[in-house]
Amino acid sequence: MNEPKTPNLGLNKIDRSSPSTTYFDLDKYLDQNWEKVDEGVGQVEEKAEETATQVSSIQERLDIEKRRSVTLEPGLQIINAERASAFKLEGLKGRTFVNLLGRDGNFGVASNWSEFAGTKAVANNILTVTGNGSDINPQVSNNKFISSFTPKVGDKLFLRVRATPVVGTVQQLQLYLYSATLSIVTAKNISNPLNGTTYDMFGSITITQAIVDGWDSSLGLKLAATYATVAASNRSQVQYSQAAIYKISEADKSLTDDQVADKYPYVDGLQPVKNPYAIRYGGNLLPPFNEWTYEWTPGAVPYNMNSLYEVVRSTTDVLNNGAGLFVKVPIVPGNIYTLSFEIIGDITTAYINWSWNDKADNRISWTEGSKTTITAMAPTGAVTAEVRVTGTATGTFVLKNPMFTIGTKAKPFKPREDAMLALQTELYADPITGAKADEVFESSGQYLKLKSWNKFDLNELITYRFEGSKSGFKWVSALINGYSAVDGSGILIKYNGKLIKETNYNSVTTMADNLDLTEDVLESNLFEKFCVSISRADSGWGDSYTPTIDEIKAYFLGWRMGTPEEGLDPYDGTGIKAWGKIDSDGKLVANSGTTVLPTVMSDRGYKPYQILYRLATPISEPIKYEGRLSMIEGSNQVEVGTGLVIREEIQPVMSSEGKRYLINSGVDTIITGNPLKYQAKKILSIYKNNQADEWEIIRDNLSNGDERASLVETLYDKISQYSVTYQMLDKSPIVAFVGSTADNEKAQFDNLNDIVQQNALSLSVVEGSLSEALQALIQQQQQKLKSDIWGAMK
Repeated sequence: MNEPKTPNLGLNKIDRSSPSTTYFDLDKYLDQNWEKVDEGVGQVEEKAEETATQVSSIQERLDIEKRRSVTLEPGLQIINAERASAFKLEGLKGRTFVNLLGRDGNFGVASNWSEFAGTKAVANNILTVTGNGSDINPQVSNNKFISSFTPKVGDKLFLRVRATPVVGTVQQLQLYLYSATLSIVTAKNISNPLNGTTYDMFGSITITQAIVDGWDSSLGLKLAATYATVAASNRSQVQYSQAAIYKISEADKSLTDDQVADKYPYVDGLQPVKNPYAIRYGGNLLPPFNEWTYEWTPGAVPYNMNSLYEVVRSTTDVLNNGAGLFVKVPIVPGNIYTLSFEIIGDITTAYINWSWNDKADNRISWTEGSKTTITAMAPTGAVTAEVRVTGTATGTFVLKNPMFTIGTKAKPFKPREDAMLALQTELYADPITGAKADEVFESSGQYLKLKSWNKFDLNELITYRFEGSKSGFKWVSALINGYSAVDGSGILIKYNGKLIKETNYNSVTTMADNLDLTEDVLESNLFEKFCVSISRADSGWGDSYTPTIDEIKAYFLGWRMGTPEEGLDPYDGTGIKAWGKIDSDGKLVANSGTTVLPTVMSDRGYKPYQILYRLATPISEPIKYEGRLSMIEGSNQVEVGTGLVIREEIQPVMSSEGKRYLINSGVDTIITGNPLKYQAKKILSIYKNNQADEWEIIRDNLSNGDERASLVETLYDKISQYSVTYQMLDKSPIVAFVGSTADNEKAQFDNLNDIVQQNALSLSVVEGSLSEALQALIQQQQQKLKSDIWGAMK
């Protein structure tokens, strides 16, 4: 007989229809029921406790921000993220490199290097040294250290150069520090190098008492090659580029030469961290096909592009299979990559695969072909994967939706979507100790710089004043916009790359090439006064002549004074005045003379004097930037570098033969007036009214750097504004981006809030350009005020 129960707890109920209910069972109707009630209450409490814990956890994730620290190191790396999240920049500090060879390491002037047993020639910043036949071991040396940074006992130096043997059978390449009067310390030897192969030669030396005992100026860098016997008609020959000597820190002494080489790339003279950037490449590392390189061979049939990620290859002749379509993707050695794609056609005769290439772009190995999914690990020494569409036989093939991803599994197709943060700024630090560095930080979605150093170009905005003269040199002064300097922190970067550390006013009046920064009652924290001593050989001002203010300005614009009758010998006050252009290496340009006082900068690559000094009181200022860095869930390939110029305004110029407009044809003898501010290593994007525009990119020796751009006349809009984003050819120090990513929902909400604020308040590209224009106007007004005050004091 079924006894009645309560529906929820199943408590026993009295069956009033049964005669047996006249007997009340205490155990059944009381004890058992209360036990069930108690058990139910316990389950409710336990469930409530569990629910409260879950609610508390959710509340904590919504109320308390949790972030994961992430450091993005210089170069290419793999970063794993727990969840998709924006990267919050929390620290980016400046560095300043000083190449103790100044600009001599770029081999712009052959006479700056002394040759032994051979001849030398310079072209395109490459020094070629050729043996003379009778002596087959050519050598060159340079001992012109930057005097202000000359090595001392105990210093550790890092030496580097690129060397390529091109003629003869080489037995050994040598890079070493030497002293003609003391001893030779070998830094690096490469035995039996291969002709045509470029070697990055590195070596570290600690300056000991034995080496510098009886110090003299002969200590320097020597580059040498030892050859097997060759005929005089087949002279030995080596090419050198990018030579540098750095003082490195105590901490660097534990690093290998290769590690130091990564930390200290080649730079000319003095270089800060310039325009740092971080790029997170898309989950799909392959760009669309229109960004791949088309490699054509005579008679080959080209590829037709149906869409950005779909190409068709059609050929009827087995011999015409030489057309290649490829792209080079940066990779990290030791990591696994997977390629997948779709094909319509015979996979055995048309497919996509890739080769692993080293830093000299030599192929290490190929991956498998004839498969729609390929997985492989990047070998040691590989730096790029050259992904290539290829065909080996006749037929029509459609290849589409290629994916190249990190990891062992093929992923569903997605177009490549990169995320980038590019900062338009220079970040300095003490060039010797690395202390007191400029620093970038993020605040409320904005990027700011805590500026501890100020750099100023000596140009047409400056109003100069003649101060004094002694035999062989003169000294001049001026006020520059800025703030008070820390005494003794100044560095003068001369037009030829020579670095001059600040001394004092007495030194300025004692010999040429000295700098003094002094306080002035007119400053009121708006100006800093400097004095610079200039040699007669540099300026062309004779001992008995006092230059005018405008003639001093002409010198700082890159013009040397003299008399035309004497080939621009120093001008002493008699005869006709003339001026000649100074080039990027400080040499006088032939046939550039004029008798009209110049008022514009020399256009032969002249680099104006610059003054760098540490501010007595650091200041915070906004900086121009573009983009926002984010991470995708899982593996992220991230590149950290420097030298990215964002949206530089440019006025394209019509070519002399017409029909095409050009950008960055800076060294074309026919086309002038449109070079970018810096030599371009790679032009990334060209914009018309801030919208991406399609131009043809050209790599040739007519470019200002490596690349220039061309557009047919019919596609050019004369009333539009054009700008260029590009990678500089010049190298600068690379530093880590220190920051964090969101580790819970609260942090993600805060990221979203920052992005909203950034969109509302950020220095956009247009706002940045306006800010720069306003800043230039303010500087001009300040200079006018300074000029009026400075002139009233005369």
